[in-house]
Amino acid sequence: MSCPDCFKGTLRGDVVLTGTEEVIHGIPTYVARPDAGVETRGTIVILPDAFGWGLQNTRALADAYAKRLPGVVYVPDFMNGHAAPVSFLSVLEKAEPPSSAPPSVLIRAIKRINTFFSFLSFVPAMATFLFRNRASVTQPRIRGFLAAERKSAPTTPIGVAGFCWGGLHAVLLTHDVPHNKVTVGGDGVSGGQEYPLIDCSFTAHPSLLSLPKDIEQVVKPLSVANGSLDDHFGPEKVKILEEVLDRKNREAGLEAGDKKYESVVYPGGKHGFAIRGDRTDPEIREKGEQSEAQAVEWFKKWFP
Repeated sequence: MSCPDCFKGTLRGDVVLTGTEEVIHGIPTYVARPDAGVETRGTIVILPDAFGWGLQNTRALADAYAKRLPGVVYVPDFMNGHAAPVSFLSVLEKAEPPSSAPPSVLIRAIKRINTFFSFLSFVPAMATFLFRNRASVTQPRIRGFLAAERKSAPTTPIGVAGFCWGGLHAVLLTHDVPHNKVTVGGDGVSGGQEYPLIDCSFTAHPSLLSLPKDIEQVVKPLSVANGSLDDHFGPEKVKILEEVLDRKNREAGLEAGDKKYESVVYPGGKHGFAIRGDRTDPEIREKGEQSEAQAVEWFKKWFP
């Protein structure tokens, strides 16, 4: 289940976007590319949070990935126009618990009432979002996009980066199952060569995961970023996640510095810090930059 924190955060105003909006494989997509003349190492497809492909924060991250990798980065509209409205950010920020309110009983009571009614007004919209973007609807769209991308350039490395809502899909795509593969070439009946949809995956503060089941089935390289103050993906879930990933690394006979699966927990990080953290706060900004670097280095590691 998603949580209110999946719909909270800060809209970035410190960036000038450099990408373009295009239609890629039949889906409206924000496309970020490296500087002209720079050779690309591969392709990254961002699986966004609840605010979808249009969120400025997500597009800014795509621009950063494109230049730092360097590579082509896609942010497709996998929600088919049904992303959560950006106005939710301000609604739920106003509904924060009144722990810092003035010590007036009346003012604190008013703030609590405001919190209650703000949340009540938000619940139906959250339910609508979850229904319209349930896995049975969006997974075929995501896999179809990746299959088309793989067919267009079979040997080009493909990675995905999933945030909050997109984190579930970023994990599921690492599973070794038939619908995570595509046959390139042949006549559609025989021949051709089978390729995985992706080569590696990164996710920050994923939502909707079933633990440990979804992690037990991970096969492709996976890097996970979480915050220590994440109310949705708390210490108990992190413990389960890391136990499974550590076991998988041991079973693969990998050295500590050569992990195929990794989990990084950022002290003081809250749910959404990697994509919707307040960049005017130096500590929060640093955590966002560190998780960005974590993703970039992960893709560099697995993109030959």
